[in-house]
Amino acid sequence: MQGRTYTRRQALLAGAGATLGATLMTSRAAAANAVPFDSDWEHLTFRRLTANRFALTPSRLSVTSDAASSILYRILPEGMRTASQAAWSWQVESSVPPSDLSQLGNDDRNLGMFFVNMSASAAARVGPKASIRRLMTNRSAHVLMYTWGGSQPVGSVVPSPHAPDRLRNLITRPAQTGSFSESVDLAQDFPRVFGVAFERLVAVAVSSNSENTPARVVAHVSDLRVS
Repeated sequence: MQGRTYTRRQALLAGAGATLGATLMTSRAAAANAVPFDSDWEHLTFRRLTANRFALTPSRLSVTSDAASSILYRILPEGMRTASQAAWSWQVESSVPPSDLSQLGNDDRNLGMFFVNMSASAAARVGPKASIRRLMTNRSAHVLMYTWGGSQPVGSVVPSPHAPDRLRNLITRPAQTGSFSESVDLAQDFPRVFGVAFERLVAVAVSSNSENTPARVVAHVSDLRVS
């Protein structure tokens, strides 16, 4: 009887240990896949346009766009470049009106979440301090932007007038306020949007555009992860 009791206790302890171990492994994996909003992010501004105001904490990025446009971007380390999925939360407190994102001078949006895909050979040549401006002109690069804004229906693909072959919007949320969590499959979306295979995730970026309307954007992105 004592032997059976001892065995049951061992089983209970082993089960608890396994559960704790799995929880720790999950927590470590989640932490490893987090993309922190740290000093490795760079601000890309445009000539003759007012820049957005970005504020960063380790887990959250806030942006105020007041007749402004600019991009905050981060080159990903080698260990994250094989990731094929992404997740984040975002919130818009003040929104631009709907706009036609296919037209120059009418492409305001609350937020754009950029993901830059390149071939494995081209990605191997991208260093940690590469410029996203140069990446976006690289023939191997395709940039998918999950977009909160525009006038097209959710799920529409809208080529950017700035680089229609390499930069495209995937309308994710309409031009209005709110708070949502997203989870996307890059390996599925890139072939659908561009007709090319997804190979290496070399960079991520966040943009907001309000230079064409008198509206003001106040928005936040948090808990960005790739896996």
